[in-house]
This record gives sequence, structure tokens and C-alpha cells, in this order.
Amino acid sequence: MPWSELVEGIRDGNQESVTLLYSAVSDCARGQLFRSIDPQAVEDHVQEILIIVLAAIRSGELRDSRCLMGFVRTVTRRQASVHIRHAILRRRRMVSMESAHPVSPANESPEARLASSQRVAGVKKMLETLCERDRNILIRFYYEEQDPERICREMRLTATQFRLYKSRALAKCCELSDYTRPTRSKIHSMRPLRIA
Repeated sequence: MPWSELVEGIRDGNQESVTLLYSAVSDCARGQLFRSIDPQAVEDHVQEILIIVLAAIRSGELRDSRCLMGFVRTVTRRQASVHIRHAILRRRRMVSMESAHPVSPANESPEARLASSQRVAGVKKMLETLCERDRNILIRFYYEEQDPERICREMRLTATQFRLYKSRALAKCCELSDYTRPTRSKIHSMRPLRIA
């Protein structure tokens, strides 16, 4: 094929020359690409090579038109190496299923479950030392988050009695556990504990 005529036709904007170039690039590049990259990506790379070669011809980067096919081979090698490099980077970022170990949440580890069960046992033990009225007040107010008005109404207490019994029960729990007196938000954070 007269490569110089083909190159001149492309520079002049002849579409038939572009079609002939595509055929030549396809014939030259496909074999090399099939040996180097994934067969499903070959057609995309042939298109990219054609675009690169066309841009080089139109911009005048291809000085000697007789070297057209050598230029096509060089571009093909570079495209194959870029594809391989990207594939290696993708594989490095991916974790293989054999090496991936499922990780359970930290709160489901044996240590966390043991600590949780020990906390539950401690809370139950503390609550058992209280009289039934004080135990009910603490459970209903802190664990079940019931309104003080409802607790007072159902337990037939005045607001002053409710506050007094609750404070005394908390103080006793703090004495037993050597902790500082818990706030409502602290006890609220212990909601997953099953007391009853």
C-alpha cells in the first residue's frame, strides 16, 4: 500500500483514506493486542490506536510517511503496556476472596460479648440489692425511658417521692459498684443490656 498517499489523503480530509488506515491499523494491531491483553478489550484499544495515529498524522508528528506501520506498532506496544499496567494496579487494589477473612464487628467479638455479659450480671446483681420499688423506678426511668409523670401515676408516688427514691437508689448502686453517679445519658448508652 502506498503509505505516503494514504497519509496525504488523511491530511487532506479524505474519509476513504481514514477507512483504509483503520483497516491497516486493525490488521497490524489486533494480533499483537490479542497476545498481550484481554480479548474483550482489543476492539477498544484498536479504536484508541487509530485515534492516536490519526492525531499524529493530522498534527504533522509523523514526519516520514513510509514509517507509518512502524509507528502503528510502537503505539500498539505502548497501549498494550498501559493496559497491562492498569490491570496490575487493579489487581493490587482488589482483595482476593481466598485471602479475605470476614471480620465481625468489634461488639460481636468474644471479648466484647464477655464484657457485655459481665456488665449485665453486675447490673442485675446491683438491682437485686434494691427494694422492689427502687428497682422498678430505675428500670422504668433509665432503661424503659418512661416519663416521671407516668411512673408517679402508676406507682402512686408524688414527684418529690419519685426524685428522692430515685436518688437514693442511684446512690446505693454507686456505692456498690464504686462508680460515680451515672447520668441519664450514661445509662441510656447501656440500653442493649437486658436487665429483666
